[in-house]
Formats: sequence, structure tokens, C-alpha cells
Amino acid sequence: MSNPKVSIVIPVYNTEVFVEEAVRSIMDQTLRDTEIIIINDGSTDTSLDIIQKLSEEDTRIQIYSQENQGLSATRNRGIALASGRYIYFMDSDDYLEPKALETCLDKCEKNNLDFVFFDADILNKEHDFSINLTYDRDDYTDENELYNGIDLLNILLDNKCYTPSACLNFINLNHLRQTKNLFLPGIIHEDQLFTCILYLEARRIMRINDRFFKRRLREDSIMTRRFSRRNMDCYFIVSDHLLAYANDHPITKATIDKYLFQMLDAAAWLSYRLPLKDRLYVASQYIRKYREYVSTKNLLILLFKRLIKA
Repeated sequence: MSNPKVSIVIPVYNTEVFVEEAVRSIMDQTLRDTEIIIINDGSTDTSLDIIQKLSEEDTRIQIYSQENQGLSATRNRGIALASGRYIYFMDSDDYLEPKALETCLDKCEKNNLDFVFFDADILNKEHDFSINLTYDRDDYTDENELYNGIDLLNILLDNKCYTPSACLNFINLNHLRQTKNLFLPGIIHEDQLFTCILYLEARRIMRINDRFFKRRLREDSIMTRRFSRRNMDCYFIVSDHLLAYANDHPITKATIDKYLFQMLDAAAWLSYRLPLKDRLYVASQYIRKYREYVSTKNLLILLFKRLIKA
């Protein structure tokens, strides 16, 4: 039996309410030549029961279970297991439009791409989770143009429309393995590192002018969870890895500097919510290691927001 054209990796952790819809959106794709790799990351609810029942309907589903290791380690296991020509990372609480994978495959095959990207819609915009997500890049990119990764990343950063979500990219698996780009285990904001490196390593990228991905915001998800010192610790870890990458690849230094300023300057503003002890720690890190990546205004807001008119 020949290898499938696309491997879909779906980490699952306690998403019993949404996981069936997510998996069915992959089962119902118009592209049938796929393998569906579902990794149960130590769920304590009924998620595993649900995906086991779904596997009885579709022989393409492969289920693996492990003790909880986190999203990065789980996706990395999926990369190791994948046998397709392309790979797509799906979240277990969202869903994908039926023609997404077929359209992406066609675009990649016709243009010999390292990856293709598309946009998203937010399912429950009416809820205020106090986060601002940008999933609209069609005003600044042309779906008929072939991009170099560094050039494209600069375009998106300059227009404030870069988004790091791994779920918006359909990736050539051989390219991913050759660049040895994996998700960093043990952190949150793992996409901030993975997707940035994905862009920096790519030479052939195109976009698809469709909002294939439907993102659901949940109060108990990593994305909407209350901002904490751990968020900042992980932003700093991501920054250190990107600075090390820039040191090894000097041609990327200016782009990475731009990226880090946008990421860390926004994070400094969010950090005003932290307890005083944590704010002092974060401020000391900025001053000691990351001063060029934060505006004076946001550094002051971090420390004295009640006294500063934002």
C-alpha cells in the first residue's frame, strides 16, 4: 500500500464536547488519501471513548495514547509517525472546511511549495476573552504570488497581520524534517517559535484566499487562560531560541529583531495584570536582556499602569 498524500495530526486532551466535530471535519474532507493520526495526551474525560468510536467508522484513523506530555511533545510524536507527503496540524476543539486539504494539496503540488497558508474565522466572536486575534492577511498578500519566507514574514510583520498558529499552514513533510523544525516541549506559545522558524526556513510559499480554519475560543483553553508569569517565562524562552537562531543565521537577524519587538512589546503591556512581584521580575528581564524589544511606554505601563494613560 502506498503512503498517503497527507498526514493529519490531532492531539487530544480533554475536549470531549468538541472532539467529534473536529475529527469529523477531517473525516469528511473531499481529499480521501489521508491518514488521521490522533494522539490522546492523557485525557481524563471521555475524549478517548469518542475517538475510539469514530475509528470504527473510518479505517484511516490511527489512535495513540500516552501520559500527558503537552501539545509540543504530542505534535512531535505525530511528526515522527507521519508517512504522508504533507502534514497538517489540527486542533481537537476546532474544525476545518471540507475542501481545505484538497485545495492545499493541489496548490502545493502544482507549485512545488514548502508550505501553503490560509486564514481562519473565529466561531464565537460574541464572547469577550480579552485577546485580539488577527486572521486576515488577504489585504497584504497575493494568492498568485510565490514568496520567500523571510520576505513574506517581513510583509506580515510590517502590516501587523502575522499570526503564528500552526493550524493555518499545510506543510511539505520532507521540508519540515530536513529543517529539523520541531515544537519545543514544555512551554506554551510553542507556535510562536515553530511557525517563525517555518517561515524563515522556507523558500517557496503561497497563500490560499480562503478561511478554511474555524477557531473556537474556550474559557478553559491555553489561548484564553488568564495571563500569568508562565506566559512571560515562555515568551522569554522563545526569544532566546530565536536569538540563537539569528546568531547561526545572520541573514535573519533583522527580521527576528522585528518579530521579537512585536511579540515582547505586546507581552510587556499584557504583563501589567501580573502581581507586583512578578511585574518586577518581568521588568528586570526586559531591562537586563530584552531592552531593545520593548517600548519605554509599555515598560512603564508594565510597572505603573495606574499612573500611565495607555
